Amino acid sequence: MSSATVSKTDASGPAYTATIRHLRAFLAVARHQNFTRAATELRLSQPSLTMTIRQLEDIVAASLFDRTTRKVVLTPEGTDLFPVAQRLVTDFDFAIRDIRLTAATRNSCVRLAVVSSVASQIIPNVLKTLKETHPGIRVQLHEGNSNEVRRLVRRNEVDLGFGSKDGDEAELNFEPMFRDRLGLVMQRDDPLAKVAVNGSLTWKDVENRDFVGVTDATATAPILAMIPQLPECVELPRYEVSSYHLMWSLVEGGLAVSTAPALAARNSEARGVVFAVLEEPVAWRKVWKIARVGRTIPPVTRSVVREIENHLVGVSGENKDIETEFEL
Repeated sequence: MSSATVSKTDASGPAYTATIRHLRAFLAVARHQNFTRAATELRLSQPSLTMTIRQLEDIVAASLFDRTTRKVVLTPEGTDLFPVAQRLVTDFDFAIRDIRLTAATRNSCVRLAVVSSVASQIIPNVLKTLKETHPGIRVQLHEGNSNEVRRLVRRNEVDLGFGSKDGDEAELNFEPMFRDRLGLVMQRDDPLAKVAVNGSLTWKDVENRDFVGVTDATATAPILAMIPQLPECVELPRYEVSSYHLMWSLVEGGLAVSTAPALAARNSEARGVVFAVLEEPVAWRKVWKIARVGRTIPPVTRSVVREIENHLVGVSGENKDIETEFEL
């Protein structure tokens, strides 16, 4: 054979590549120094194990074991391969273990980002139900305005978010959940509470009142920006806050009146505050289920969403100013 001649095996190599299966077989034979005992450990037939070792020797183009009648010992090439194979198999096993632990944690832990109204009016009842139906469940809740909810979903820090939509986003999927009417919140003994007709007021009724506005980070501000000819006290409020919690505190303290969606104002009378829907014009706040494009939602999270939907249906049945926008 001339020096230019290359065998078929040298030119193309074997038709298979080394796998973890090959390395496990190699390590088992090296530890036991015996094919029969290694085959028993791996739950393989001895011919199958022998074939696996031959494939690995073809791949590395060297003999890995010297076989005698009494035992099998590593060749120099086998000795060189042993620590490398051991490290690769160990790293692989650790990686699989970590992925399994992460998956198990993810499948028992629900991570949600929700706006304040959903957090206070829907989530507590949902958690009571889940405690009975899913006793092992863990829930991580992040409460914030709609901008914060979308940011958390976008950064994959939560599985799902529930908040308002500020235009389409390539990274996010939006599914409508419910909408609720905007209304005025005020102390129970506020003069406007007596003016309300059938639980409703007009925007003009709010003129010349001290008003608490909310910043653009909330869902309410963009809705107000779309309403023409609002009273000056609403367009240029005496107070402006960045959270509904602070808004409620100012209203409860009798410092001013403000606007809130119907769900947020649900059960507000327990706080000494009453709610009247606003008309001329009517305004609605819309809340969406927000998910990251391409993200797989764990089954346990889908179960939580179903419970949220069930509770929303119940709430909307009790309050004509809250309407669900999905089908069960």
